[in-house]
Amino acid sequence: MGDVANVVGVSRQLVGLVFRDAPGVSAETAAKIRAAAKQIGYRPNLAAQSLRRDSSNYIGFMFHADQTSMQDILPALYKAAKDAGYNLVLSAASAEHSEAEALEELLGHRVEGLIISASEFSQSKVQKLAREIPLVSMGRRMDQVRGGMVSSNGESGVFDLTNYLISLGHKDIAYIYAKDMRDGEYRLEGYQAAMDSHKLETRVFTLEGDFAERGGGVAAEALLKENLPTAIICNNDQSAFGLTHRLLQAGITIPEQVSVAGYDDNVGQFPFLDLTTVHQDAEDLANAAVSDLVARIKGEKYLSETYLTPATLVVRSSTSKPRKEAKLRA
Repeated sequence: MGDVANVVGVSRQLVGLVFRDAPGVSAETAAKIRAAAKQIGYRPNLAAQSLRRDSSNYIGFMFHADQTSMQDILPALYKAAKDAGYNLVLSAASAEHSEAEALEELLGHRVEGLIISASEFSQSKVQKLAREIPLVSMGRRMDQVRGGMVSSNGESGVFDLTNYLISLGHKDIAYIYAKDMRDGEYRLEGYQAAMDSHKLETRVFTLEGDFAERGGGVAAEALLKENLPTAIICNNDQSAFGLTHRLLQAGITIPEQVSVAGYDDNVGQFPFLDLTTVHQDAEDLANAAVSDLVARIKGEKYLSETYLTPATLVVRSSTSKPRKEAKLRA
């Protein structure tokens, strides 16, 4: 800071005011100070600043590195946090870096609140954590946890998707249920409700373990040994991607022989897949999570509250009217 002050010809204290965004410095002088700092490569020590303040202005976000939806959610969270006057600190859980380790990293940064995405922590662990620090759970709804619960309305989205397939004439519709995917049961409920409303027989394939591309491939392998349905709804776009690839390998054409649909609208929007899916808006999720968390940080909220963001049907070329021939065996 002394070097910056020497370059501009001002006091070190004035430089400090600029980097704290404090009042009392003209716009012209502030611009000169920031230009000089950039020229000599100076950056304020944010960690040191947070130690000097009563609040760190940090929000922590814990997520899983293999979540494809993060490519949309992370930019949206950065924007929502910035708009609310907070900085976002990230920590990713993976096979080599446990959720417990990711959590400790965030707490070590003195974050004022936490957003945890599709956490695998036990409910009792989350309950305890929510009593210690303001908390929002994204993508996993829990009862009796004093925090915000933010998720897309999976039951509504899949209900609309199933009804759309039925409107095309499909009656034999299979659903790939990801048993280990957080909030997956709500998406399954949407499928079952739509099928029941039309008095159609449900056909659920329960996927154990991996619920992304590999899991979709496993589901396709199992369905290829049966009479294939005319339509398949997958738990997410990644699963639909793996299932589609395996069906194409087996010579099954999509959508002529089998219609395929997913959920999330991430990889589904790629032109080579062009998947009919349910869109969950990343900005809606991020804004709801940050808004609720900031209210808890400020002491304006305490009890549990659930926010379900819209889940919207997106129709693309992977679905069409059902094939006219008799049941197809691979």
